[in-house]
Amino acid sequence: MIVQIGDPLILNLQILTDIYDDESPETIVDALSGFYQAAKLYHAALQESILADDLPAVSAAAHSLSGICGLTGVIRFATLTHQLELAAKAKQKSSVAQLMSEISVHWPVLEDQVNMVLRTYLQSDALCSRRLSADVKKLNISMLYFVR
Repeated sequence: MIVQIGDPLILNLQILTDIYDDESPETIVDALSGFYQAAKLYHAALQESILADDLPAVSAAAHSLSGICGLTGVIRFATLTHQLELAAKAKQKSSVAQLMSEISVHWPVLEDQVNMVLRTYLQSDALCSRRLSADVKKLNISMLYFVR
């Protein structure tokens, strides 16, 4: 059973583990790290497209960002970017501006939560590795006594 860290409307770890069919810390860290690297690029592309007033590029970047958010359990951001995609396709500039404003506010919150989950799982994974290493050492010592 996975333990939810932070707000599940921002990042729902159950969705992530259901999609990957794996609750291991390694999978969670790998999936979130990959998501975060890609999301930063798409977020930057969104900002550049907005500055260039390029609605087709806004729509494309929002579509890509919405897709990776959905696959990673990033609920609120997936919703916002999907709405942005639709508004950009419909050339609704006031809606695009309003949604970009919401996305700009939500982005640092998402970053904080992703980083918190990554830190938690990396620490958990390191602790598990240390415990496993200690258990292996005990097993090796036990085997030495058994062999004698």
